[in-house]
Amino acid sequence: MPVTTGRIAGENTLKTKMVSIMSTAKNYDLTDPEVMADPYAFYRAIHRDDAKVVEVPNVGGWIGRMSDIKVVAKQTELFSNSYFDEGGPIPTGVSGHPLEEDVKNIFNQGPEVVNALWSTDPPVHTMHRKLVNKAFTSKWVRSIEPRIEAIAHELIDKFAGQGHVEFMHQYAVYLPMIVISEALGMAIGDAEKFKRWSDDILRGNLDVLDHQQRKVVARSFVEANLRFETILNLRRKNPQQDLISSLASAKIGDTCLANNEALPIINTTMLAGNETTTNLIGNAMKILLDNVDYVHQLREDKNLITPFLDEVMRFECPVQCLYRIVTEDTQIGDYSLAQGSRVMLGWGSAGRDPDYFDKPDQFILDRPNAHRHIGFGWGPHVCVGLGLARAEARIAISAILDRLESMTLIDNYRPHYVPTFATRGFQNLKFSFSLR
Repeated sequence: MPVTTGRIAGENTLKTKMVSIMSTAKNYDLTDPEVMADPYAFYRAIHRDDAKVVEVPNVGGWIGRMSDIKVVAKQTELFSNSYFDEGGPIPTGVSGHPLEEDVKNIFNQGPEVVNALWSTDPPVHTMHRKLVNKAFTSKWVRSIEPRIEAIAHELIDKFAGQGHVEFMHQYAVYLPMIVISEALGMAIGDAEKFKRWSDDILRGNLDVLDHQQRKVVARSFVEANLRFETILNLRRKNPQQDLISSLASAKIGDTCLANNEALPIINTTMLAGNETTTNLIGNAMKILLDNVDYVHQLREDKNLITPFLDEVMRFECPVQCLYRIVTEDTQIGDYSLAQGSRVMLGWGSAGRDPDYFDKPDQFILDRPNAHRHIGFGWGPHVCVGLGLARAEARIAISAILDRLESMTLIDNYRPHYVPTFATRGFQNLKFSFSLR
């Protein structure tokens, strides 16, 4: 995909509405509740259209083809991940509208932070990532797998006698939340707050928010950083076997990592170890509820769980998109992008790319190339916690298959997706079961 630079004559503004399945991609508004609930007609339109970039109302330019996304994701000099306000990582949301003064005042009540890890580009990102990679090794993931399995069964024990479960908030949410909380060294009593902070901060980064919603994000951002700062200071004096202790003693060259650098790394770890995994587990469970044959196949051969989860990542990607900031006027195909504008990388639409996947709108358990999905991202910013997420999801589904059978959605119950175009997961997922 040739990317060339050049001046832009002006902006193209579109007013659009939800239209039929045969519409072009530019006619979809991703903030429409119907489109958020089912974005796949939009993705099909992307792949029918010739344009490499589609302008989406309220969102910006959307890149939806696998090959184009891979090119852009690697060009960090031109398409930057450093998309926060100058002076610190203050989330402004996808719209990029300037923050209101009262929202800024809330952010200013928290500890000073700088752009780090998620919100930086190489070489700074590379240095910070090395610190986190030392903690999230495959060896470490293997070492905590027994603990993950224990947590899974402890959660199942709590609802096993009921014969029914609200799967998201009784299982899929709690498992990764407890795991990453323990990895960071947080008290179990912080787990509920931890989830709320994670959800709010992620929305602040990815969604189109109104003024009141931004204030909620700001408060959670401040609360989280104040709590993390307290733990970080304690670990500097009394190190433990946890990630925050590792960051408290970490150095870049001969210089110790300062609190304002460590805090955003902790935030990123919280986000990476939470939302993606929760959605992956929930989306996988819904597919099993809809396809009892898959349940039988996975029970007969547990080795199929890993390729099954790859197909889930492709088919119902937990994080549907992330955005980049254009650092200079540039051109992608026939589409002009001005310096400072936003471009969305559509991981979810890449998973439905017919140039890469045969019958992309069908879930195929034994799809030979399902592992080619880019649901964990691509390039320097590929998810740092993907190994942990894979292990958690595999163990979570395996435990369910071992303990429950006759799993059926409750009569007249319709699961609802979280109302956002940025992620793909359920607000709730209720089903009945019997014990094996």
